[in-house]
Amino acid sequence: MKYRILTILSLLIFAAAEAGPVAKPPYSANHPSPIYITDGIALITSEMNVSRLDNLISLSRDIYPIQIAAFRLKTNAERMFSKASGVLGNDVMMIEEDGFFKIRITRLNKARIRSILEPEDDNNPADSVISAPVQSQDTIIDITSSADTSLITETAADTLSAVTPVAESAPVVTQIENQPHKILLFDINSPWLKRINYFGKSFALVNALIITIIISITTMIILLFVILLNRTRMEKQEDLKQYLAETYQGMIIDYLFTGSSPDRFRAIASDTYRRQALIDQMIDVSVNLKGDAEEKLSGLYLYLGLDRDSIKRANNFRWHKKIKGFRELAFMNIKEANDVIYEALNSKNEILRMEAQIALVRLTDNDPFSFLFQLNRPFSLWEQITLHELIIQHDLPVPEFKKFLKSSNPTVVMFALRMIREFKQKDAEDDLRDTLEHPSPKVRWLAVQVAGDLEMRSTLEVMKRMYKSQD
Repeated sequence: MKYRILTILSLLIFAAAEAGPVAKPPYSANHPSPIYITDGIALITSEMNVSRLDNLISLSRDIYPIQIAAFRLKTNAERMFSKASGVLGNDVMMIEEDGFFKIRITRLNKARIRSILEPEDDNNPADSVISAPVQSQDTIIDITSSADTSLITETAADTLSAVTPVAESAPVVTQIENQPHKILLFDINSPWLKRINYFGKSFALVNALIITIIISITTMIILLFVILLNRTRMEKQEDLKQYLAETYQGMIIDYLFTGSSPDRFRAIASDTYRRQALIDQMIDVSVNLKGDAEEKLSGLYLYLGLDRDSIKRANNFRWHKKIKGFRELAFMNIKEANDVIYEALNSKNEILRMEAQIALVRLTDNDPFSFLFQLNRPFSLWEQITLHELIIQHDLPVPEFKKFLKSSNPTVVMFALRMIREFKQKDAEDDLRDTLEHPSPKVRWLAVQVAGDLEMRSTLEVMKRMYKSQD
């Protein structure tokens, strides 16, 4: 499975990188990436700083533009453009990029700057270009800040409009293109990235998606590894369980029929896992035992203290643990936890109620079905069928079900009527005749059926009277 996942991921990356012909703007040496400085206007309009100018000229190699400011309002950008062009002339341009009007210097002429900043007379042209006010709420943006940096690094093939000053006229717009960027394995002009770019011009979402995919694949690989380990562990446990079942079953049979010592089971009973495996095998063997062999097996169960485990499970708050404890106690005929089983008779869990009923039938000697008087919840048809099968399979003594016709639970009365018909207990005719006038219509209808099936003629008069009063 992991190979399929890796193959699908590789195909997706390859398809996204190669999908469709994409027009990529060629790299132009005439429009390389700019150098950003925050004090550019002061550098060319205030005191002459020869070392700074030499450094910038050397850094720019005389071809790289130098960005000195960026504005949101075009009027402010035009004022700054006028200041810079008053010193450098045509070596200054204004472009519109990412919603900002940016001022860039294309060439630093140190001689020209010196002639402006250090004239022979007192008239300094720079004094006339640095006093123009800048409109409020429009500040010069620090190009080295994170906000502008994100604009530069995240722009995908945006068009730039450049202007050249011509004798105090408005700048003329020309189109230039930025150098394309790449994000991980994807080109910025990839159709996949352009689809994301359409929604917000931000590649942070793309990076987040790529990271999410990587994390998801890593998580899947880890989960696959954990599942494989767990599966291997479960297979080993199953093999061990099968081995222990065969071994312990042979030991139990040897103990029952060859008279071997019970002390050989002591070492097994000291380990929790093997102890439970021994209990399960003793339960399986007890199903087919009767008489002395059954009593001998119960004695071994008590001798090893396994009854404490069953009682502890019967008192567990989890219903499936309770059921397992009830079954173990019922098969081994241990009655110390009968009170706990009685409490489960009226549980909201139908399965737990049924298991409690089965356990009480097996654990009660004198009157196995006496618990029916304590049933407050409906006695479902499935529970009734289960108890009937229990009587047949285990050859239990059949009680006189007519006494349960007096129960306040209508479903218990209906169970008693069905058992009277099943076991043909015709001596219940008098009690059944009274049941014909039961408040529940379902009970009355079933009583009529049972009376007819068993040919109870004494009920005819009551039926005639009932027939006249019926709608």
